[in-house]
Amino acid sequence: MRKIRSQRAKFTFRSEWFSWLAIIAIVGLAIWSYPLLPDLVPSHWNAAGEIDGYQSRLFHCSMFPGMTVGLYLLFLVLPFLEPRRLHFVKSWGFYSIIKNFMMGFFLLMFGITTWAALSEKPVPIGTIVPLAVGLLFIIIGNYMPQIKSNFFMGIRTPWTLSSETVWQKTHLLGGYTFVIGGILFIVGTVLTPPLNLYLPLIGALVAVSLPVAYSYIAFLREERE
Repeated sequence: MRKIRSQRAKFTFRSEWFSWLAIIAIVGLAIWSYPLLPDLVPSHWNAAGEIDGYQSRLFHCSMFPGMTVGLYLLFLVLPFLEPRRLHFVKSWGFYSIIKNFMMGFFLLMFGITTWAALSEKPVPIGTIVPLAVGLLFIIIGNYMPQIKSNFFMGIRTPWTLSSETVWQKTHLLGGYTFVIGGILFIVGTVLTPPLNLYLPLIGALVAVSLPVAYSYIAFLREERE
């Protein structure tokens, strides 16, 4: 019984209050802004920060709240689907941070796009989004070495999932590459097009591809020993 209890997901007010607040804020903003918004709302900006895509206000005010609630429910369900539940629970701090960050990110994006439509003023979307993504990468990098082997979080390749040692070595490297990738995202915000687009792409490639390749190399080395 003690072992079963130790593997339960630890949803508490402390871990969930921010997500609840973000969802309430998004839903409230959607209800308040809907009658005030124009028929078409900005939905996409190009590398130069110019609006090049629109969507209807109905889709705008239903998509963001719907995606946020749907993502939150997914976060609630995943721990109960995880085969390595004890490992998942041991990584609970990281899981809660990512969940709350994503809720905050959706609130930020909904607020920015709504404000852009209501004010009809330029929005520095090319700065705000890379800064947020860069911060997320840095947070992930700092927590990555602490993530235990599981099927939903971290660098999940056939080689990391088959070996605890390969998992640990890969995530130690991933901690560094994700921080580097996050820094490149942030540095890209002060560059002009197209460098402000290319540098974050390089950052994402470095953060993900190097640990994936290394996991295969580490697995081969372990097999030879």
